[in-house]
Amino acid sequence: MAAVAIDQYLASILRSNNEDTNEIKLKNGNPDFDLFSIYLENHNKGLHYYSNDVATILYVVSGEAIVKSGEKSLAMKAGNVLLLTENAKYGVESQTQDTVLAKIKFQPGFNYRNFFKDFAYQDSREEKIIKQIVSSLTNEHVLWLKNNQITRASQVMQHIINGYLNNELFARALIGAELTVMIILSIRTQRLVTPASLDKTKFEGSVLDNYIDNHFTDITLTQAAKYFGFNPNYFSNMVKQKTGKSFVSHVDERRMQEARTLLAQPDVSLKEIIGRVGYSSKSFFYKKFNQYYGETPAVMRERLFRQANINLK
Repeated sequence: MAAVAIDQYLASILRSNNEDTNEIKLKNGNPDFDLFSIYLENHNKGLHYYSNDVATILYVVSGEAIVKSGEKSLAMKAGNVLLLTENAKYGVESQTQDTVLAKIKFQPGFNYRNFFKDFAYQDSREEKIIKQIVSSLTNEHVLWLKNNQITRASQVMQHIINGYLNNELFARALIGAELTVMIILSIRTQRLVTPASLDKTKFEGSVLDNYIDNHFTDITLTQAAKYFGFNPNYFSNMVKQKTGKSFVSHVDERRMQEARTLLAQPDVSLKEIIGRVGYSSKSFFYKKFNQYYGETPAVMRERLFRQANINLK
C-alpha cells in the first residue's frame, strides 16, 4: 500500500465493498492498537444518522459531504475536519461520487476537554482560543476545522490513517503526537475568527490572509463577507482600504503562489494544478499566471525542474 496514495487506497475499499452497512471498519495493522478505530462512510442508500457514544473525528479525505449537526448543514470539502463530542448527534446527508469520509472513533473515556487542557501555556491569547474551542465543544458538541487538501494539517491526517493501517514500531506514540500536531496546525491556520469576535475597526490583512489560505480554492466575496459579518460591498471597500489591494487580488495572489509550489512537483499534472488552485478555465489560468509571473506555467515548470536537477526525459 505504500506505493498507493491513501485516498486512492480508501476509495478502492469503498468500491469493493458489497455490504449494505452505513460504516465500513478499517482493519488495524496492529490488533493491540487501543487509541481509536477508523471507519469509512459507505455510499449505500438509506438514512445515515448517528448518535455518538464516543468522541469522533470526521475527516473528508476526498470529495465533498453534507454533514448535519444540530440545525446546521455543514458543506464539508476535502481536507475538512469535524470534531464531535461523545454525546453529539449528526447525519451524513449526502456525498459526491468520489467522497471518502473517514471517521476516527476514540475509545470510551477520551475527552476533548482533557486533550486541550495542556495546549495553552504561552499567554492569554492561547488561553482565549482554547476557551473558545472548549466552549464550542461543550455547547454545540462540534468544532469544524476548515482545512483544505493541501494544508499540512490534512497531510498529517493522512499520515495518521496510514499509520493506523500499518504495523510499524511506536505507531501509537507517533499517532498520538500527530493528533496534537494536526489540531494545533488547524487552529494556528484558522485563528478561529468568528463574526462576533471581529471588530470592524481592527480588521487586519493577516486575518484575511489566514481565511484565504483555507478557502482560496472555492472562495467568493459574498462568502467571505458573510463569514466576517459584513455586507459584501462594505467588506470589499474595507479590504481595499485596509490592505491596498482588492479582495480578488488577494485571492489571485494566493492561488498563484500555490500554483508555483505545485509546478515544482513532477507528479502533479498541469490540469490537476489548475483545479487545485481554484480555476475551472485553462485559458483564464494561463492569463492570470502570465500576468503575475510574466511567463507561462510550462516555462516556469521547466526552469524549476532544471534548478532542482529533475530530468523527466
